[in-house]
Amino acid sequence: MTRYRAFGLLIESDVRLDELTAAEDASGAPDLRIVRTDIGRAMPAPDASPVFDYENDSGTVMIWPAVAGFRFRGPDLIEIQPAIGAQEEYLAFPLLGPVMAWFLHCRAMMVLHASAVRWRGRSFAFMGDKMAGKSTTAAAFLRDGARILTDDLLAFDMGDLAAPLIQPAFAQLKLSDEAAEMVAVPGAEALPLVMAGFPKRQHRLDSLEQAPSRCDALFVLQRGGEQPELEWLEPQDGFAALMRFSYNTRFANAPVEMQQRGRHFTHCVALANSSRVGQLTVPADLKRLDETVRLLGEAFGAEAP
Repeated sequence: MTRYRAFGLLIESDVRLDELTAAEDASGAPDLRIVRTDIGRAMPAPDASPVFDYENDSGTVMIWPAVAGFRFRGPDLIEIQPAIGAQEEYLAFPLLGPVMAWFLHCRAMMVLHASAVRWRGRSFAFMGDKMAGKSTTAAAFLRDGARILTDDLLAFDMGDLAAPLIQPAFAQLKLSDEAAEMVAVPGAEALPLVMAGFPKRQHRLDSLEQAPSRCDALFVLQRGGEQPELEWLEPQDGFAALMRFSYNTRFANAPVEMQQRGRHFTHCVALANSSRVGQLTVPADLKRLDETVRLLGEAFGAEAP
């Protein structure tokens, strides 16, 4: 089994996870083991919808037909059963997305659907609806010397509610070919499309901001307009935005007691109180993303080196 580090965890896996940072020299018990085995459930037909069974007697089961089934066995074990014929490269898509999000939720971490970077001494995140440009906006800051903290899955250690900490994920970024051409990130390597028809491909980055950090700001992205604009939100509006873009919304069919709604409410309040939340309007023209970079530099008082 190979050991990795991500989301503040030591992960031991017999599934290859090239996306993650290797930790072969790490000692001690892992926080999470990922083990290949039979999960005791028949795979649905390839064209069936994903399965989310939170009340299985042997542990929560999630299945993506034609890819893999996953079973959560206790606080530190995820079992995985690849579908017959599934390529190894497919497995990371659910495993490092919804499966990992549920695992982090079960460990009392707060998870947002967002991209985050560390830039000129500040850490901040971009939230937004699908196609709002979270990854593309992050890429504009990476081009200006930022380091990636995460793309898509933003996890906070909420051990200290007065000082939530971003836990770095892994050094990859999903971009469309058009965005990758217009916002070229130095040192990024475009990877082959895992599956034909995907609108974005992964780009392997040459560095990751590995230290956990406080979050200085979270931005709700809006595309369009003639120029970039930033409006800081009142705390109650910031709280509403955090609730909206929480990964927990994807698990709305889980039993109420498993959703931990009270804890999640407390976490959203704590994050809204400890970080500024703003609405950031970004021009649709990708050639103008540098203007957004300058705008946030002025907002943070972060001068160019």
